[in-house]
Amino acid sequence: MKERLYEILNEEKAHEIIPFLKQLTAEERKSLVPTIKKLDREISKIIMTKNSYHTSGSADQHSIIDIASFVCMDQKHYGKNYWSLFRNKEQTSTILEWGCPHWFSDFINDSIDAEFTAFDYQDILGWTEKGYVQPRPELLGYHLSLQPYDLDKSPETLETHFWYLCEFPSKSLPFKREWLPLVQKLIAENKIDRKRFLKECLLAANRNFNKNVTGWFMEAFNALKPSDEELVLLQDELMAGLASVQSKAVNTMLTHLKKIVPTVEFKTSEFSHFLPNLLSSEVKTVVAASLTVSEKIFQKKKLDTENLEMALSAAFVSKDESIQSKAAKIIQRYIPVSDNMKEALSHYADNILANVRPGLVQYIEKTQLELDIVNPEKLELIREDSKIQEPESFEDLMFFLPQAIENPGTFYYDLALAGLVRFADEADAESVKLFEPVFQKACKTIAKWEVHHFNVLLCNLIINYGLSLLEKFPVQLNNLDKIYKRTCEDEATREAYSSYHKKLGPIKDIKVGGLAMKPFKNIAVQVFNKITSGDKIPLLSTVTHEPCWVSPEALVERLEIYQNENTAPDDLDLQLALQRCSMEKTSESIKIVEQKLKGEYKELLLFFFNKKATPKGEFEHPSWWMTAGITRSPGKIFKEFQEFGYDDIPEEFLTGSYIWKTIDSKKNSYYPVELNISVPKYHLKKREHQLFSEYFVAEQKHFSETPAFMWSFPNTLGNVFAKIIKDCLFYSGIAEVYERGLVLNTAQALHQMKKPLDDMGYLFLGTIFLDGDKVIRGTAAEIWLEHVSHKVMDNVELGRVIGLHEKLEWAPVKRFTDLVQHQMLNVSKDHNLALEELFTHILLQMETPVTNLKKILDIYHEVLALNQSEADKNLKEKLNSWKDNSSLKKICNLLLKK
Repeated sequence: MKERLYEILNEEKAHEIIPFLKQLTAEERKSLVPTIKKLDREISKIIMTKNSYHTSGSADQHSIIDIASFVCMDQKHYGKNYWSLFRNKEQTSTILEWGCPHWFSDFINDSIDAEFTAFDYQDILGWTEKGYVQPRPELLGYHLSLQPYDLDKSPETLETHFWYLCEFPSKSLPFKREWLPLVQKLIAENKIDRKRFLKECLLAANRNFNKNVTGWFMEAFNALKPSDEELVLLQDELMAGLASVQSKAVNTMLTHLKKIVPTVEFKTSEFSHFLPNLLSSEVKTVVAASLTVSEKIFQKKKLDTENLEMALSAAFVSKDESIQSKAAKIIQRYIPVSDNMKEALSHYADNILANVRPGLVQYIEKTQLELDIVNPEKLELIREDSKIQEPESFEDLMFFLPQAIENPGTFYYDLALAGLVRFADEADAESVKLFEPVFQKACKTIAKWEVHHFNVLLCNLIINYGLSLLEKFPVQLNNLDKIYKRTCEDEATREAYSSYHKKLGPIKDIKVGGLAMKPFKNIAVQVFNKITSGDKIPLLSTVTHEPCWVSPEALVERLEIYQNENTAPDDLDLQLALQRCSMEKTSESIKIVEQKLKGEYKELLLFFFNKKATPKGEFEHPSWWMTAGITRSPGKIFKEFQEFGYDDIPEEFLTGSYIWKTIDSKKNSYYPVELNISVPKYHLKKREHQLFSEYFVAEQKHFSETPAFMWSFPNTLGNVFAKIIKDCLFYSGIAEVYERGLVLNTAQALHQMKKPLDDMGYLFLGTIFLDGDKVIRGTAAEIWLEHVSHKVMDNVELGRVIGLHEKLEWAPVKRFTDLVQHQMLNVSKDHNLALEELFTHILLQMETPVTNLKKILDIYHEVLALNQSEADKNLKEKLNSWKDNSSLKKICNLLLKK
């Protein structure tokens, strides 16, 4: 039986597969399933050619396997293949006539979740007629929505299935262009009930459809131009649509409700019920339209509008001045002063803008808004609550390693390496049983196509360590051999691709990333050597405090161990430890250095821990001293280091400071305004004492692990920021997921560091304040809020960066102003004072008015009112020139009066 299947496949006799399968019993077909799966894998292997690739199987061979799979497998094994078998409709019909699987109906019904199918609505009707499928309404609605033709072939199509289309349209695609004119035509011909369809369109607002499908129903409703009489009859559905999560649906409801407000039948109390949520919407058009409808209701007079009056106060959730002004005018004009109205507005009093407040003086208390003063906590990197808990035993390590695999590139990686050094030889016959799931996870992770570079190193270490344990504990770890062989087989299939780099084998022989990963590979090789030799002297660079810091005390203690053991530390490991060492409390560690260290270790740390000290002693390891100098005092040149031979490295890479400017490309470029940063090219020069940082700055490619390198250079982040800005932030309109991911990861890493910024830090922060991604902008705001609270934010420099960008309209101003209004305004007195300074220095960079400059000036005016301040005197000349612009005249005059 198997031999016959092999024969049909090898000789490509596609016409013989159906007769062969017909003669088999159900049991025989079931027994063929493993063979079919094996053959499918064989013919699906990828064959690379010079210019392309193809599978090893021919078209006939794939057809043979498709038919055999369909006939012999159950639904679970057959999977969700809605494509290959059904391309040949005649062949499918032949198979179904003699052997329709019992699961076929469920299989077809499940196709509403498929991205593509090779069958359509007409096929489903045919299968239904023959009894092969019992279609669910969802199936018929989904497939009919993809086929706006042949609607007259079956009477059920327009009588029943069309209404399923309204309730269960395609989830993956918007409606085809032909549908709307077709529906209008069918309504005109009385083949579709107009009133019922109008109702279905409104019900679509709350059916959780995607934005495109919901939008189509709203457009259909508008295109049919319902009369006021029809709108009154559909009033309940219109009101219900106000609760939709889709702003287009809500705006459609409001547009049509506005038309029937003058009618006697309009349900004011029902509308009042929805009004607070409508006015709390983040979509300005929804809030504005809701206020328009409310005003029309008040204009009717002689109505009980108390609920509407109370609900109207919710408009002051918005910090948009035009919205607040409109709401205030409605209140002044139509709502008398009352205790109830005062009470309703009191809940929003803190949010009412300074320009709006005078008009509502009768309704709200006159007292100035009192905000809390922030008592700044001292920003400390080395704290008890940030101390990292290391694994304390072999058992702890086994539970920790999977976490390290899940968090590549973080301090988990460093603790995993340290734990392997410390506990590798402590496995016994009982505890070693915990290792198998760790080994399996490492194999499963490393077997993927794309693996985080740090996971390649960690998983390779775990696997090689596991193979050494297997020799010691063959009984307890008997499954490891099978797991490893299967992983090797998976990797072998990928090695045919030139782009694939081997991840299994001795760690010294594998390729991991580019130049930037070489120091980490070097340290990982040292770790493996320690594991195999039983050397338990700890690494120097293992992080002691989240997210990336090594405490000065720990560095001294670790160096003392090397000193006492008379063992030289790994050059790159020591450099990494210096780069990660927290520099905020180093003076307290000088005494410990004096007591415990001697020779070069002592002289190195005395220089490193004292910013006023000059380097002294024998410079046996130039790379240590150079790294200490760069980390302690970036930008300072030490004459004692001039003979080290590092003068060929571009100055920017040593100082972390780069020249940048925002440039106008004169509107003739795809990128009209660019952030231009000069990053020199640098080719790694082999030298006896290589700097750790050289590998990173010499890396020419940008790669997804770049943010992880922030944990390696936390004191000197300029080089990391320069790479991210050059690759991902040169243009504000970049929308690619890859670049957005890199920027977000970098912003989140910066937020975790809680460290005062340098010039490049302010360039990065100021730029992401204007980023197109809302989450990235929100992270920028969180960094600002925290740094202002700790009094370590330079708003002059941040304002300069944002102002230079927006002077040329690098990004829409609205991105920044919306962020300020929603996240940064009125947090505390200190934050409002910081905002005043920030806006002052943004505006000082401006020359001619930019788009939405009024919005910046409005918020500046609001902040000045809150701080009871006046506009900066250096701004007055600009304000006098800007007031010639008609749209800025009013706000400029207000600011000049301050």
